[in-house]
Amino acid sequence: MRYFLKNNLLIILLIILFSFLFVYRFDWNTLVSWDEAWYGSIAREMLKTGDWMRMIWNSKPYYDHPPMGFWLIVISYKLFGISEFSTRLPSVVLSLLTIILVYKTGLELFGKKIIGFIAALVMGTSVWYLIRVRSGNLDAVFIFFYILTIYLALRSSKQFAWFPLTMAAFGGLILSKTLVGFSAGILIVFLNFNQFFKLRNILWFLLGVAAIVSVAFPWYYIHIKNNPLFVQEHFLIIGTRNKSIASYFQINAALPLFYLHMGVRKWYYLWIAGITSLLVTLRFFKKNVFFLFLWNFVILYPFLTSDKSQIWHLIPVYLPMSVIIGAGGYYGVELMKSIILKLKIKIISQFNMLLMPIFLILVFLIALQQIKIFYPEVYPNSKYTPDDVDISKRAGKYKQPIYLDDDFLPIAVFYSNKPIITVISLPDEKRSMLKFFQSDAKDFVMITRNWAVDSLKLGDIPYKILEKNNSFSIVSR
Repeated sequence: MRYFLKNNLLIILLIILFSFLFVYRFDWNTLVSWDEAWYGSIAREMLKTGDWMRMIWNSKPYYDHPPMGFWLIVISYKLFGISEFSTRLPSVVLSLLTIILVYKTGLELFGKKIIGFIAALVMGTSVWYLIRVRSGNLDAVFIFFYILTIYLALRSSKQFAWFPLTMAAFGGLILSKTLVGFSAGILIVFLNFNQFFKLRNILWFLLGVAAIVSVAFPWYYIHIKNNPLFVQEHFLIIGTRNKSIASYFQINAALPLFYLHMGVRKWYYLWIAGITSLLVTLRFFKKNVFFLFLWNFVILYPFLTSDKSQIWHLIPVYLPMSVIIGAGGYYGVELMKSIILKLKIKIISQFNMLLMPIFLILVFLIALQQIKIFYPEVYPNSKYTPDDVDISKRAGKYKQPIYLDDDFLPIAVFYSNKPIITVISLPDEKRSMLKFFQSDAKDFVMITRNWAVDSLKLGDIPYKILEKNNSFSIVSR
């Protein structure tokens, strides 16, 4: 037991810290429309139908993203029921595993526990990673399979028997989010290129191909076969956002780098310092550091050519950033120590052994400052049910078709547990509450803003209010 604690103390400390940061009050807030309630509704429908290959959203087929994240939410629903807790639980569990894998990846790349520990600390205290970890979105699932793929690829580069597991993880990555996970394929090839040409590795290579085909192929095959528009809608519209090939050579770096800065806050400066350190110390000539730079480039570059990036899209970049900060800091301190030794100034030389502890203290202080800054952003003060959630729950008891005259469709679908028709999606002659009530529509209920009901009153149109809270009403004829 003592041996286990001694060898895994840093991992244990990371688990304790991030179990608190990830779990504390993580189910106090209700689901938000985009994208938690949206994804929760899809998972609930999958649970109802038992069809794990075809996803349904508000009575319509959904294939914007592959199903891995939804499968995990369904499993959580089966075990714990349908709630905010069970919607977010897969993200939290996989994110704790991600922290461990970031640590192990830093250790695998550089053989230094301190590099892995700093990388894990940076990753877990990057504010937008923490925000998405504590939500029912797909980001945490994607990040887990990405770092798992990288870690296993590092292992397979040394012992190719790990290659089938690497490709199975890569298949899970491809099934986690549309298209973006394919970038890990470049890194797998870079790390394992020499292994591919060794005769003794043929069996492991074939098993790896079989693994990724078994994991990723069935879902894509079913949808490509049954939906002639799937490739265009899934890969081009959602995956590339209709980007042309030429646009990948047009750099629009200002906004993505701003989002990157806001997403990791103070770690952004240490990332720049880490890159500088690895360049100055000429470490980039070594394969492990070159791989780290390649990893950073492969993930970051597509965002630098896009004007449609959102702040959470850049979360995958945090993975190589974190390791760069750990490695750059470590080797920067080692460079300073070697310079001090060469100066042969006795008084200064006595402080040599203090440089690494000072760097660690600096990292801890920044981590604490990060937590202090994002605490009010991330952790709710009390449990609170917003008016849109409250009115959606009330709407669920009505058997008539439910119309929504507002923009919180995913919340309405999830909390009413009913199909919802938006007024804005109706033909022009019904595309407002006033027009709808003036039409021949019968036997319905409509969720709308309280102030909007006044238009019916002013138009002398008969109506009745079935439910009402501070912001919304459910009205009918």
